[in-house]
Parts: sequence; C-alpha cells; structure tokens
Amino acid sequence: MKAGFDRARQFTILPLLAWALISALLLGAPTAAAAKGEPLSDDPYADAMQVAWEDGDYLVNVSMAGGSGRASVSTPAEVSVKGGKAAARIVWSSPNYDYMVVAGKTYVPVNEDGNSVFLIPVLSIDEPFDVVGDTTAMSQPHEVSYQLLFDSASAVEAGTAGAPGHLVFLPVIAVCVALFGICLAVAIIRRNG
Repeated sequence: MKAGFDRARQFTILPLLAWALISALLLGAPTAAAAKGEPLSDDPYADAMQVAWEDGDYLVNVSMAGGSGRASVSTPAEVSVKGGKAAARIVWSSPNYDYMVVAGKTYVPVNEDGNSVFLIPVLSIDEPFDVVGDTTAMSQPHEVSYQLLFDSASAVEAGTAGAPGHLVFLPVIAVCVALFGICLAVAIIRRNG
C-alpha cells in the first residue's frame, strides 16, 4: 500500500516541478536576448542626434514605413541616451536581417538567436529618417529601404511604472512562478505524507 502511495505522490509532484521549471525558463527567455552586447561595427552614438532627454534608458513608440509591408519592428523600442545622444535597439519581426545601414554606416545584429536586433543611431525624433535593412529571406540577400519614426510624446523612462511590459520584470515573474510551483509541491507532500 505504501509503495502505491509513494508512486502516486511522485506522479503528482514531478509534473508540478516540471511546470515550475518550464515556466521560469520561458518567462526568463526574452531577457537572454536582451542582454547581448554592442554592435560589431561603428559606434551608434557617434552619428546620433542630440536629444533634450537626460542620459538613461527610455521606451519610445516607433513606427516603420517602406518595404513590402511584411516586416515590422517591435514597439516601443528601447532608446538609450548617452552624452545627450540617442541610440535605439531595433527588434525586427524576422531573424533574416543580417545588417542595417544608417547614415551611410553599416550595423550588424547584436544578438545571435531569435529575431534580428540592432543598436542604431537615432537620427531624428518626431520626423522619419531613412534606414536600409538587408534581408536574406529571399532567394538572394536584398537591401530594402525603410523609414523609422520615433514618437517623443510616448517616451517613458525604462523601468518606471509608466513603462509597460519592460523586460526588467520578467526575471521577477519567473522566480515567483518557480517558487509557487515549489511551494505547491511541498504542500502536497506534507498533506499526503
């Protein structure tokens, strides 16, 4: 009787622990992509415009025009201001962009996995500026012209209460989910044991 009871407890606890671990990994996955380094070519702040914002990190709505309309960029974009100059983290809806050209300079992805991510200079705020993205999704690599528009009215400091969906909170959520799963498993063991 006791062996059957232990086996039933094992089949109850193992799925709960697996659920907690998988949830923590899935919720924490975007932060790994967000932690990649600087671009391999050209300092994006060198050609960036001066902005009236204090140095720091912001979330700013960005819209894109041009191309075939099949590609898009994530919004809001993370915009970092250093020395009064702004650079944006552009996250494409595709992993097939191998470089971008902004103000005549080439920028390569700052990530290795997932959709293509670039750190580029912000050339203007509230007025569109031209960029080129090279996509490998077609039979041959192909440069496509786009315009990006950053909306200053939408800008909020990253990590503040007004910054919806910022990646800073994902590790906290992942830890909470994992702890909940572990506490639930311990409670079931104590109840059945």
